[in-house]
Amino acid sequence: MNRSTWAARYRRLGRDAAFLLLSWPLSLLAFLLVIPLTAFGASTVIICVGLLVLDIALSIAGGFANLARLAVARLDGGDPVPGCYLEPEPGTPWHRRFLQRLRDLQRWMDLLWTIAFFPVSFITWFLTIVWLSAAVGGFLAPIAEVILESILGDQRQGLGDLLGLYPSLLWDVVIDITCGVVFSLTAPFVLRGMAAMQAGFLRGMLSWRSEVSRLQTSRAAVQRAEADTRRRLERDIHDGPQQRLVRLRMDLARAQRQAEKDPAAASAIIQGAMEQTQQTLDELRQLSRGIAPPVLVDRGLAAAISEAATRSTVPVTVSSELSQDLPDHASQAAYFVVSEALANLNKHSGATAAGVEARIVDGALYVRIYDNGIGGASTAKGHGLAGLTERLDGVDGRLTVTSPTGGPTTVEAMIPCTF
Repeated sequence: MNRSTWAARYRRLGRDAAFLLLSWPLSLLAFLLVIPLTAFGASTVIICVGLLVLDIALSIAGGFANLARLAVARLDGGDPVPGCYLEPEPGTPWHRRFLQRLRDLQRWMDLLWTIAFFPVSFITWFLTIVWLSAAVGGFLAPIAEVILESILGDQRQGLGDLLGLYPSLLWDVVIDITCGVVFSLTAPFVLRGMAAMQAGFLRGMLSWRSEVSRLQTSRAAVQRAEADTRRRLERDIHDGPQQRLVRLRMDLARAQRQAEKDPAAASAIIQGAMEQTQQTLDELRQLSRGIAPPVLVDRGLAAAISEAATRSTVPVTVSSELSQDLPDHASQAAYFVVSEALANLNKHSGATAAGVEARIVDGALYVRIYDNGIGGASTAKGHGLAGLTERLDGVDGRLTVTSPTGGPTTVEAMIPCTF
């Protein structure tokens, strides 16, 4: 694991720690507000007052749930996932709106979350404090040990004395620093695991409808992307190789008719047909590269990116830290992004230099394409990068395009390596 990877993990450590440390106070406040109201509402529901109290409890739980959704979005660096509550039709009477709120399963899931999340958040909060305290304390404790030794002298009792290790002060310092190093090195992994577990728990309870909707949208995006690719391939074959093959058939028929009358003319026609055959093969190879080039299957994404860069008319610098055993969906999506981005910058950017970076970041494939062109790139319909966002939606990926007028342009893609 190189230095940049460790630096990225420790930068992430701050976000994970803040997420875990703030979760329990939020959960405690929600628990103290929602549970008494729920209990009172349930006990007085028979006199109808309880329904109003339950609605208030559900609304408070929903407010805290929205804060939790926002916290998860900040943790992941994305947009908050909505709760997808049931919305009444326009003109619905107030009492039907009220009853619909009480029947909304997501609102009850929000309330259940305030109960179930309370012990989970406390455990992760406690472990986070212990881990961070041990990491920091391990490096500060030797200072305290030396100060106590100078003040108390032989009366100081440390861990070295309890274990029968002498000189005890030296052993205490060694043990403290060892604990500090161990807890410091493991903190990014432990806190990342707890934050991911807690975020998954929140998504499962607070955004289950959104997840279902996202999966349906993702499937539709894959189907649309496949349909677009198929239509483009059909159009390209019709406009290119198919027309050449029709002409090739006509030329061969003409050569057959002239074979006996004018062998020289027939030979010239056959020579032209052979050239057309070579051009057709070249076009078919070019079309196949847009689907899944052989180098991507045989040698992996890094080699495929390098080959795509060599076909660019703009000089491209490639920097990749990839293994060959990437999932097929991630490799193909990343290659599609690189190919489309390079094709767009060759046509429209006016750049004199470009670069491609590819590496694994937190279990996701990160791809960055940049150039020093005039900018103005967009994923809007009708622009050169249109379709990239939809293609990445099909694999739960995320695309970011930064291209101010005057340049430079940066296209970044994050593609999960697991569905």
